[in-house]
Amino acid sequence: MKVTIPNRIPKMEDIGDGVSKIVLPQPFYAPNNIYIYKGNDGLILIDSGYIESVPILQASLKIQGFSLKDIRHIIYTHNHLDHISSSLVLKSYARNVTYYGYRSMQDGVGNYLDSMRLFEEATEDLFHKAFGDKDELERVLIESRRGWVQFFSKFSETKKGDPDLKIDVPIDHNDSLEIGGKQFRFLYTPGHNLYHITPVDPETGIYFSGDLIIANLTAIYSEMDGSLGDYYFTLSKLLEEPIKRMLPAHGSEIEDPKKTITLVKKTLSILEKGVIRRLKEGESDLKILMEAAIGKKVHNGGHLPTALGLVYSIIQKLVLEGQIKIEKRDLGYEVFRYIGKL
Repeated sequence: MKVTIPNRIPKMEDIGDGVSKIVLPQPFYAPNNIYIYKGNDGLILIDSGYIESVPILQASLKIQGFSLKDIRHIIYTHNHLDHISSSLVLKSYARNVTYYGYRSMQDGVGNYLDSMRLFEEATEDLFHKAFGDKDELERVLIESRRGWVQFFSKFSETKKGDPDLKIDVPIDHNDSLEIGGKQFRFLYTPGHNLYHITPVDPETGIYFSGDLIIANLTAIYSEMDGSLGDYYFTLSKLLEEPIKRMLPAHGSEIEDPKKTITLVKKTLSILEKGVIRRLKEGESDLKILMEAAIGKKVHNGGHLPTALGLVYSIIQKLVLEGQIKIEKRDLGYEVFRYIGKL
């Protein structure tokens, strides 16, 4: 696999409580935080990043005197490509790795490339719902397809890859396991993703929150594998947990986990009220509602599908409650009208 190594290789940083962190760049979203414990038989990783980042991970480990062969355990928070696609090639270089993930993830995903093609289709369906202007829709689709072509091409460049997702040890909610001499507890935390788990270090009170909590933000891919209802439930359950530190998959450590979780719940409630208020003023579409809730700047980054998915999950909730009606137009474009509570 040909990958351009950046001039500055990310450091394996000690962040306390026996945890190290490597921040891996990736082409789509914010860089990934890969968390590492030194177990009694090798390295334990929480997620392993995007397929294109494997050589960068290898270079960063090398600075500390490790190699990919020193990785013995990888715990996956969920199956999105920036967290797990590296495993498609990692298992060829680190043959003694044991993979951990939510019990139904392996059977639910199967061939990872096929599952990502379904994800690509779902993303395009979301764009069709949001953009009524054909030229704008075409521009967004071309940009999105360029990213997917890049992902699929990176897998085809290597002859050592295996498209079938591999999970050696299936995880259930509230399981406790000793991994590499380190005790872990696991919470099933759906909402962002159907297969999302939160690994917990019970000794230190560290919760590895994956994509559940990123700063004061959330991400729900409602068109494919997310659920607003599950997300609310997960946040409520996390507030009951003895969290001392929360380490997300992107961005900085969550400084005040309980306060942040409460703020995220409040923000979702504010977004929902904003959608209702806007629709009471007249019919609208997903693009306009998303821009009103999150801002137009989201068009300039890789977070457009996430932002649209979040707002559409609110729309779906309000439709189920009988407050909103969806009118379907050409090419899948949708317009929403407020009809009041039943």
